[in-house]
Amino acid sequence: MKKVLKFTVMAALLFSTVTAMANEPKMSLVADNAAKSLIFRLDVKTKDTKIQFLDSENNVIYYDNSVSKGFSKKFDLSKLEMGAYTFKMDDSLKLVTYTIIIEDKGISILEKTEMVKPVFRTKDGMVYINLLNKELKNVDIKVYDSSERLLFAETLTDKLIVEKAINFKKAFKGDYTISVKDANGVYLENISI
Repeated sequence: MKKVLKFTVMAALLFSTVTAMANEPKMSLVADNAAKSLIFRLDVKTKDTKIQFLDSENNVIYYDNSVSKGFSKKFDLSKLEMGAYTFKMDDSLKLVTYTIIIEDKGISILEKTEMVKPVFRTKDGMVYINLLNKELKNVDIKVYDSSERLLFAETLTDKLIVEKAINFKKAFKGDYTISVKDANGVYLENISI
């Protein structure tokens, strides 16, 4: 019986991962040195997709949270000072960050980093959390009530795939915050019962 349950859970995780990957946004950021510009394209929109263009002091040069399917934007960088800039695309699944250098001779995209976020799913009074923990570092999961009192805390160690189900079926009506902290940051999910 234990083997069947384990197989079922792994099959469900595999299915949810494939489904999430199918909906993953296809994005590209290309430097056009001749026009001294960047061209950003996004083929698929996910929940809460937003983009930001920041200078070296994290001042926002451009922000858009109404990014939709088939979104395309050309950024004219010809009037910006030489130096380092950051472009971010943030959605419900991940945060993608590009490091961009503007020089006299053109624009260079130096680095691209992707940070996978946890996936929260609510169904029938349960909250399911899934996270790909590539770094195999500790993952802290905490639940707070609306008065910021800690109701639940657990630290998971050395797990590549973090899975947690939190039962809210008998919880008092109100607002709760689930905090998931990994090596890349802290992610919050607010739920109402």
